[in-house]
Amino acid sequence: MKENKLFSKPFLTSLFLGIGGFLYGYDSGIITPTLALKSFLKYFGQPDAATRGAIVSVYQAGAWLGSASVGITSDRFGRRKAIAFGCIWGTIGAALMAGAAHVAMLIMGRLLVGFAVGTITGVAPVFGAEIAKTHERAKITAANQMMVAWGFFVALWTGVGEGKWANPNQWRLGFAIQGIPALILGIGVLFVGESPRWLCLKGRHEEASQAFRNYHYDGSNEEWCNVEFGVIQVNIEEEQKAQGRLTWADLLRTPAFRKRLFVGSFVWAAAMLSGISFVQYYQTAIYATLQFDESEQLLVSGLYGSVAPVACLISLFFVDRIGRKKILITSSSLLSLCYMIITIIAAVYPARPGLPTNTSAQRGLIACIFAVSANYSALLGPMTWIIPPEVFTTELRAKANALVQVIHYSISLVITQCSPIALAAVGWKYYILFVLTNALCALIFAFAYPETKGKSLEEIDEIFGDVKIFHGNNAKLALDEENVVETVEVRDEKST
Repeated sequence: MKENKLFSKPFLTSLFLGIGGFLYGYDSGIITPTLALKSFLKYFGQPDAATRGAIVSVYQAGAWLGSASVGITSDRFGRRKAIAFGCIWGTIGAALMAGAAHVAMLIMGRLLVGFAVGTITGVAPVFGAEIAKTHERAKITAANQMMVAWGFFVALWTGVGEGKWANPNQWRLGFAIQGIPALILGIGVLFVGESPRWLCLKGRHEEASQAFRNYHYDGSNEEWCNVEFGVIQVNIEEEQKAQGRLTWADLLRTPAFRKRLFVGSFVWAAAMLSGISFVQYYQTAIYATLQFDESEQLLVSGLYGSVAPVACLISLFFVDRIGRKKILITSSSLLSLCYMIITIIAAVYPARPGLPTNTSAQRGLIACIFAVSANYSALLGPMTWIIPPEVFTTELRAKANALVQVIHYSISLVITQCSPIALAAVGWKYYILFVLTNALCALIFAFAYPETKGKSLEEIDEIFGDVKIFHGNNAKLALDEENVVETVEVRDEKST
């Protein structure tokens, strides 16, 4: 009996791996309402803008370190064990933050949680892409963004609940909850089948064949499984023959590798330069400039967090049907427009202490902030999980995706550290930065990005010029895949 495409085993596995995305979203989100709690600010001595920036951005520093480790742990120990390794540090970090007695302890806990998230987000999208069929790969990897959104949603409404709880330790609850998803994922991932492509890479072909069948065999597609696994196995073997054992330096060795790295990393750079991390972390500070009190700040941030899960859910129904480039260009263009409106409203109708505020202008600005969330969650956000894992060869994938995440968290670190200082110094003028960066990203997507929609991981190699693939049609197999790769020819660039 043929399985339901929406709830295929790879999709359900990806949803479980998406707990890592939930952890990312929750960890990113919980600091936002916490910074608005008077009990938290009082306990830590009313931290200034630089200290608040450090509390937020050290998470990105930890994620940077976690991402850097993925190229070693994921390649050496496998996708499952690398994720479990990260979860250990996430559980420890959550305990330190919940029991923090001083700022140093809080920062150390946040560093470890960041390390966990960097490790998990560096592996989970790769894992998902490697077990997915071509026609559902975008949906499977985009599930990470949906889980990020749900994590952020839970975090913000946890903050609303903390604000209603009259207790000087109210802020500790949200930090303690962080350990739950890390613990569940860390244990559960050890019971998930390993990536067939990673097993092939290690020469464990029998295990790889069984893992592939466990993910894709539905009782009626025996021939497709045999042919498709054979294609994967031959392609990986030919990659290794032509490319040898790749090192970190090889990521920059040839024009094709450099183009892969650019395509995989720039989408994350564009995501961070979209201003989404600034809005997520410091939206309560933005609401404070509108003269909102603590309760109003927490409530509006909770409503903001409700937008993303809905937008992400909607994206699952079209992300495999619309070209990647079209989504990227549309998203960056609309984000630039949203920030332009935000800048104009903040400049023309500023909220000054002691003076009346323009209610309509306030609502318009908040609506634009919500629109930024909806846009990012439905369009640009899912692309950050889809594109990087699919543009690298199997041998390159873990190392390259680790480097992509390092770039991602490096830019996020700068944005989160500098934003509160810049917002305090120049106010609404800071928003102009995101008008320009989003417009620039739209142009780069339009003129420098290839289209990868509808192509298998092996077929995508052909786009970058280092692997040539010949195609043949097979009516019996077309029920599951539109095109079956029959012959793989790897061209060694050194000989051309």
